[in-house]
Amino acid sequence: MTRVAVVAGGERTARALHAQLSDFVGKLAELRSYWVTDGLSEPVEADLIVLSSELVREELVELGYLSADADPIISRRIVDCDALESVVALPPGTKALFVNDRPETARECVDSLLDLGLDAIAWLPWHPGLAPPPPDYRLAVVAGEPELVPDGIDTVIDIGVRIYDFGTIAEILGRLGIANVELGQYSRRYLAKIVSLARRLARSNEQARRLSGHLGSVIDSLRHGILVYDQGGRVSVCNEELRELLSLRPGAAVGGTLAAIIRQRELLEFLDCRCGEDEAVFKLPSGPVVVRRFDLGEGGHTVAVFRGEGDEAAEAARLGREYRRRGHVAKWTMEDIVGESESLRRAKRIASRLAGTELSILINGESGTGKELFASAIHAASARAQGPFLAVDLGALSDDLIESDLFGYEEGAFTGARKGGKAGLFELADGGTLFLDEIGNVSAKVQTRLLRVLQEKEVMRVGGADIKHVDVRIITATKEDLLEKSRQGLFREDLYFRLKMGWIRIPSLRERAQDIQALVRRFLNLEGARELVVDQDVLEALSARDRPGNVRELRNALSYMLAVRDGPKLTMADLPEPAYFASAASSQTTSFRRPDSFNPASAYRRGQAPADGGDPAALAEAKSLDDIERFVLATIAEFEARGGSVGRMAVAERAKAQGFLLGPGSARAAMERLGARGYLESNRGRGGTRLTQAGRRLVCAL
Repeated sequence: MTRVAVVAGGERTARALHAQLSDFVGKLAELRSYWVTDGLSEPVEADLIVLSSELVREELVELGYLSADADPIISRRIVDCDALESVVALPPGTKALFVNDRPETARECVDSLLDLGLDAIAWLPWHPGLAPPPPDYRLAVVAGEPELVPDGIDTVIDIGVRIYDFGTIAEILGRLGIANVELGQYSRRYLAKIVSLARRLARSNEQARRLSGHLGSVIDSLRHGILVYDQGGRVSVCNEELRELLSLRPGAAVGGTLAAIIRQRELLEFLDCRCGEDEAVFKLPSGPVVVRRFDLGEGGHTVAVFRGEGDEAAEAARLGREYRRRGHVAKWTMEDIVGESESLRRAKRIASRLAGTELSILINGESGTGKELFASAIHAASARAQGPFLAVDLGALSDDLIESDLFGYEEGAFTGARKGGKAGLFELADGGTLFLDEIGNVSAKVQTRLLRVLQEKEVMRVGGADIKHVDVRIITATKEDLLEKSRQGLFREDLYFRLKMGWIRIPSLRERAQDIQALVRRFLNLEGARELVVDQDVLEALSARDRPGNVRELRNALSYMLAVRDGPKLTMADLPEPAYFASAASSQTTSFRRPDSFNPASAYRRGQAPADGGDPAALAEAKSLDDIERFVLATIAEFEARGGSVGRMAVAERAKAQGFLLGPGSARAAMERLGARGYLESNRGRGGTRLTQAGRRLVCAL
């Protein structure tokens, strides 16, 4: 019997996912569950390993518990429809936090709830490390982690652990070799559960007309095209994947008939047949597809699932659609670039003109000036607007990751390479735009490969021999002087001039202080505070302050003021202290306490770091850290002084023991930031994370 291992970060999550998968698999496989925190002491051995998240995979690799030839499934998870009764019952307009340990997970959960039709609730994603929520948020919803809820919350609704989505279930069943007929039975159960929830939502809100909309939103995230229609052929659901396959415009099909969207007579006859479950292959303009039809059992509805037959080109196209569905699109247009100063208007004019060309573009600007905003606006105004827009911060990736992410890799290219290989961002952005931020950080090797892609429009995967043609526009950005770097031999001069065929300089906020009032009004609109009055003294104070973080820092200041205000308008009393934003790029305000009974200066008195902590440079660097980063540094220093090493789980546990609200995800993010700045170094396997010499000097200055 096939052995399946379910691995999660914590025990509660592991047991919940085990129970869900057991309901689908039954006696077809031997299921075992493991969890990283206090429940795993040896490598995972199984025929199929299912991990709850990418973070768990990284933790297993760090511990040495995941073999190099393992090909685990990294699951995608959604909120459990069966656990939402209490949320469905909330009155429209209720203000509710959604609390999770990481910002991206909190946002994903809120998006799932919105997709399910719970859009009458005023959701606010929140995670430890953020400022305390506004005082009118007295209710919090959590996914199995009530201990993360901040003080001041009156009511907590725990909807339980997030469960596998149907795409993950289908992938698991496919790996187990379950026949398509059986898979159809599982998909009927899954869709029936969603329909049941949508009906409860519709009755609760007296909006039965929105049933199809709710169902369609949920299944837009599935990998296959989904069509739902009644006995009369009236279409109630046509998801985004199917609209792509049929070349339909957004929003088309729902409410219409099968004959209005299906032009192929054989396919129309197949869908209109009332002869039970069946499957057949049809040739569409987008390529051959397999269509499976079955009755849903809810009011006489029929479901048809469309899936491509799957050559490499079709898979790349599907991945491209999936990236767009995940938000890899241009989020901003030229209208979102706010300001009337001459320097900004000039930058916008140049951007608008370059958008109509196919030139590669280099954007220069300080941190926080809006380089990605301009790149997105250029893509949205270009002939590629309907293609994908992918953005990657090269400053946050190692050289090896940059190469594999940009160019992809073949199976077996390196230890840990995914089975079947992986398409790179150049392939996934085919027909669209690829935005590379912090281009000045890439190595000479990557520079050479980038130059070839720009010149030849061809890409070759790491470890591969086949050359693939790509049609991608490149927009790059940097805050550095690349010409000076090229003169110093640190950046290829030919690549510099190839990237700078089009060039835009974004002015700093200091150069366009007259735009601050318009920016403040825009940010208030985005925060839902359109009617809020701002004292003129506040606007003058914001304009007078030097902001090295530019527009991003200004928005952080507004978010802070909205959180702490005590009245119907923003006054001088709501302004943050001048050092608040000048000393930290993060808006996190969690109070910091150094681990008890620990003196970092004495811990390093034996020549590992200066004992007096009086290094002016170190003091300045220490002031630039946020509270979470200081806690992480001090905790790692404590473990290291006692002869041990530490990982993110240990940091989170130490924080919990001291009453410092810090989850494993936030600890990991802080450790990555500190590592990027040269204060920490990570070792493979059980080596954990340790301070560098620069990190030790910094600890003594805390």
